[in-house]
Amino acid sequence: MSITSLACIFERIAYWKDVIKKNDSKLMITVEKYSTISSIDFIKQNEISSIPLEKVLLDSLKIIDRSLLTDKNTIDLKLALEISIQSIQSEFGKFSNLFSTIITISPLLGLLGTVLGLINSFSFIKLGESGVNAQEVTGGISEALISTATGLIIAIITLIFSNYFNSLWRKQNSILNQYTGRFEILYRKNKL
Repeated sequence: MSITSLACIFERIAYWKDVIKKNDSKLMITVEKYSTISSIDFIKQNEISSIPLEKVLLDSLKIIDRSLLTDKNTIDLKLALEISIQSIQSEFGKFSNLFSTIITISPLLGLLGTVLGLINSFSFIKLGESGVNAQEVTGGISEALISTATGLIIAIITLIFSNYFNSLWRKQNSILNQYTGRFEILYRKNKL
């Protein structure tokens, strides 16, 4: 559990660090760039980006472009942007279910280890005999409690990072909504 949790935490740290670094310098430039693209230019571009805003704008332009090619009823830009924002949510929330599972299961596995350790420790106590080996019993109890502490440590660390990643997710959604609104205004203005 701890290795899985740490691996996922490191992956998410690298992902969010990259997103934040690229967002700081390119958001408004990206909005202005994509608001002037016509469908012919868009077909020529076919680029893959690691900036979430750029992915959303590319996806929404693809949706609009496909709707223009397939039928006479064109999809509204606002709807295309909403669809694109929803499609990127799985990328933002990657491993969130796994983090929730680790947070829930780790203390329970620690508790299970404690119960099994206590059962083992009490096996050293023989009823009817005097002279219990107190060192074996207390040593077994202390070993049993280590599993609970380990489970709690794993759950606490995972919970801290999971909440941090969820806050970044909410912040990124806010940024996407703000800049897609700006894109929508510029795009409609350039198409008039």
